[in-house]
Amino acid sequence: MAGDGWRASRTLWALVGAISLLSLAIWSTTGVGLKAGDLLVILGVVASLLAISAFYTQRRPDERLARLTRAMAELILLIFMVGSLSYSGTSLAMPLRDDWFQAMDVALGFDWRFWLSVLDAHPAAHQVLVLAYHSMLPQTALLPIVLAAIGAFRHLDRFLLSYVLAAIVTVAVATLLPALSPVVHLGVTPADHPNIVLAVPLEFAQHAQALRDGSMKLVDLNGAQGLVTFPSFHTVSAVLLMFGFWAAPYWRWFGVGLNGLMLVAIPIEGSHYLVDVIAGAALAVAAWAAAEWLLTRERHRAALADPELAPAAAV
Repeated sequence: MAGDGWRASRTLWALVGAISLLSLAIWSTTGVGLKAGDLLVILGVVASLLAISAFYTQRRPDERLARLTRAMAELILLIFMVGSLSYSGTSLAMPLRDDWFQAMDVALGFDWRFWLSVLDAHPAAHQVLVLAYHSMLPQTALLPIVLAAIGAFRHLDRFLLSYVLAAIVTVAVATLLPALSPVVHLGVTPADHPNIVLAVPLEFAQHAQALRDGSMKLVDLNGAQGLVTFPSFHTVSAVLLMFGFWAAPYWRWFGVGLNGLMLVAIPIEGSHYLVDVIAGAALAVAAWAAAEWLLTRERHRAALADPELAPAAAV
C-alpha cells in the first residue's frame, strides 16, 4: 500500500517541481520573489518533513505518519511557491480588469456597496464571517491530519492534486486578468463601514500597486498578502475543503458549515467581486474532477506495470 501511495503522488510532485523551477527562474531573471532567508527556511522545513516521511516509509513503516508528513511538505512547498508566482505575475502589470468584473456584478444584480452596508449594520454577523474567512489556512493544515488519521489516503491525494491544479490555473488567470478589488475600484474607505473592519487589509492593494510600478521586489513572508482577485482562491479552497472533509464522517458537516460561512464572507470580507466567487467555485469543481481522472489514470498505468496493483486500480 505504501508503494501505491508514492506512485499516486507522481503527478502531484511533477507539478510542484515544475512550479518550483518556474518560481526560481522568475526570481533569477526579474528579482521578484521570496527573500533568500525565507526560501531557505521553507526548503529546510520541507526537507525535514520529507525525511520524516521517508523514515516512516522505510525504517519504521507507519503509513499514516508517512503520508501526513509528505502531505504537509507538499502543501507548504506549494503554498509558498504559488504565492511567490502570484507576486511575480502581478509585477508584469497587465491591464487591470476591474471595470469588466464590476460590470458583470451589475449585470448579475449584485450591489457590493449595499451588502457592505448590510454587514456594517450587523457587527456580530461580521465577527462570525471574519473568523470563517480566516479559517482557510488552519483548515488546510487540519484536513491532511484528519484524512491521514482515518486512512483516507486516496482522498488525501485527490485533495492535494486538485489544490495544485486549481492553484496553477488561478495564478495564470489572475496574471492575465488582474484586478485590485471592489474596495479599491469603488473608492471605499473606512468611513463607509464605521462599525466593522474588513477581514482583508488595504495592504494587499498597496502590495499589488508596488509590484506593478516596480517599487517592490522581495516578498517578506511576515507581511505577504494574497494578491489574486479573479478567480477567488479563497473560494477555490472553501469548495475543495468541503469536498475534502466529506470523506471524514465526524468532520463532514463541520466542513460544510464552516466553509459555507467562508463562501458567504468572501465577497465583502475578502473584497471580491461576485464573479470572482462564481469562477472560483467552478474552478474548484473542475479541479476536483480532473484530479480524480489523473489519479485513476495513474493507478491503471501502475497496474499495467505491476499486476499486483490491479485490484487497487479498479477501486
